[in-house]
Amino acid sequence: MQGYLARDRNWTLEIPIWIPGYRGNYTYGDVTLEGEDGVELGEPTNPIEPPGEAPDEGGNIFSRLFTSSTYLKFFFMGKVQYIKDKFIAQIDGFRGSIGSSIDFKLNNSEVATAKYSANLARLFLGYSFYELENKSETIRWTIYGYTGMRVHHVELFSTLNRTTDELDIDVVWSEGIFGVGNRIALKDWLFILQGDMGGFYTNRNYSYMISLYCYYRLSDLLSIKVGWTDWEIQHKRELRGEKFSLNVHLSGPNMGITFHF
Repeated sequence: MQGYLARDRNWTLEIPIWIPGYRGNYTYGDVTLEGEDGVELGEPTNPIEPPGEAPDEGGNIFSRLFTSSTYLKFFFMGKVQYIKDKFIAQIDGFRGSIGSSIDFKLNNSEVATAKYSANLARLFLGYSFYELENKSETIRWTIYGYTGMRVHHVELFSTLNRTTDELDIDVVWSEGIFGVGNRIALKDWLFILQGDMGGFYTNRNYSYMISLYCYYRLSDLLSIKVGWTDWEIQHKRELRGEKFSLNVHLSGPNMGITFHF
């Protein structure tokens, strides 16, 4: 046997890159911030033009004064996995940063900024409850269930005119997760479909992560990975006497390099 059909390398260390899109909003008290896709929003225009009147020849006053932009930065912290017989243990995580700003162009001064960052760590233990291998030992299909914990760390910082209405929030919480995964090994190819859920709608809070990966074994030590990850979180709580609500959906392609030991 060769590639992913071999069982003599139990450890994998992955250095992945995730390039997701972003949709969601987060609120605290009377402050609501929204974002979508992490793309340049461009110059705003006046959505209402008085009937029967020609457009302003001098240009829209709002377009001349204000611009808005958002940015998105996400990267994985990595993944470590250990597989032995029917057991699997894995820890992974990532850090991301989402920000937005509104500029007042008349005097080129910044009016408002909002920055959101998140750290997510996941630890789970799994057990293979079904395995099928053909007689020629060229294909192996494994189904495993797993349970563990997901830890969230969310930071939210916002200012107005850099001095007033400052908002500085730092929240940490954890939740149990349950999931199931499929592994299909075909010589030098490995396909993984995996998903888990946490929170279980307790107090209207939940999270889930679904991933689809394709690995190709370049050598005994090295392989490359491409795939897609979809992650969503809904979290509500009372913080400093105010209602805090977070609703984030991240989805996008990812790639990485995996080392086998």
